[in-house]
Amino acid sequence: MKLLKQIWHKNLKQPFRLVYTSYPGHKEPVVLLHGIASNKEFWQPLATLLSQQGHIVIVPDLLGHGGSPTPDYIRYSTGDQARSVVALLNKLNIKRYALVGHSMGALVASRVAAMRPEKVAKLVLFEPPLFADIPEFRSYQKRRQFYFDIYERIAQNPKRGLSMTKLVAKVSDNWTKYLVSDQAWLPIERSLRNTIMSQTSYEELSDTAIETDIVHGRFDVAVSSVGLKKMLAHNPNIRFHKTTERHNISKLSATFLANLILGDVNVKKRRNHASNLE
Repeated sequence: MKLLKQIWHKNLKQPFRLVYTSYPGHKEPVVLLHGIASNKEFWQPLATLLSQQGHIVIVPDLLGHGGSPTPDYIRYSTGDQARSVVALLNKLNIKRYALVGHSMGALVASRVAAMRPEKVAKLVLFEPPLFADIPEFRSYQKRRQFYFDIYERIAQNPKRGLSMTKLVAKVSDNWTKYLVSDQAWLPIERSLRNTIMSQTSYEELSDTAIETDIVHGRFDVAVSSVGLKKMLAHNPNIRFHKTTERHNISKLSATFLANLILGDVNVKKRRNHASNLE
């Protein structure tokens, strides 16, 4: 059976079936993608708010996370994850949707939007670890290398990685309770290398025509927003915002994200948020 599954998915490139939670509604669907070593429960505060407003909400466990498949023969790249997300939405006959991603899930969301731009009505990237190799932004490159060194240490040594994340747990409550749990290490290690450290999200966002909101937390130590506004300033479809989060989601940030999705944050307010990013 395992060999047949491997042939079906690896050789024939058929996407995996993701475990998901759905909330019924009558308004435009919203798809929520969690981050690395997390699961769909991360989004419960936001999913509840959107459902109360009448939106259909789809919240999957990404590959290697929660109850979804954890194959040992895939790279856990954004492409691997995005194909399974697209397959799920096709199966559910979701024609058009708002797409929200947190952390690594934001990179997956960016890839889904690049693959199916005609289906994504709006893109919201919450605390995305966006990195690009752009030599002219020297201060940004130093910050990028700093984070990559940390990611590499985590990927190389599971024990060291878990001890580091337990330290981060003291300042990032909701996110790290999944990261320091009994999650299989292989998907985490490969996701770090093949999704976060080998990403194409900057290129995908650079010329996107999709209305996009990028939200970072002022006290987020897990990712950096330094330089992003300047790097993506040429694209008028992208707006930047700040919250007071620490790479997690609170009732306050869930409300802010819900307002972004529902269109209740006006343009003037968005510009104020953007100006505070630097």
